[in-house]
Amino acid sequence: HSARRRKKTHACESCNKTFPSRSKLERHFLIHTGQKPFKCSLCGKSFRQSTHLKIHQLTHTEERPFQHKVCKCDRCEKIFPSSSKLQRHYLIHTGQKPFGCNVCGKTFRQSAHLKRHQLTH
Repeated sequence: HSARRRKKTHACESCNKTFPSRSKLERHFLIHTGQKPFKCSLCGKSFRQSTHLKIHQLTHTEERPFQHKVCKCDRCEKIFPSSSKLQRHYLIHTGQKPFGCNVCGKTFRQSAHLKRHQLTH
């Protein structure tokens, strides 16, 4: 039973970030390679993830499967299904890291990243 509880971690060779599955690691690795394999057939814009392409394709129609409209970043034009996800993304552009470790002072953009870091102390 203890083998089931252990989380397999797959580490990125470029940045050492870890992921719970190989598929999530492979999806992340596209950030380093710059590959965007999912292309919009209407405008040619490319995306790293198929879900991002599907959300983008809604900009060509009037369909809005979300309760609120798609939120678009005004700096890089990435689109998000919620304002909270857009706000979290926006921290990349502002450089803000609002979550700080009370042991060593290192800061993070997301609380989940801080929690993962705190396990190292």
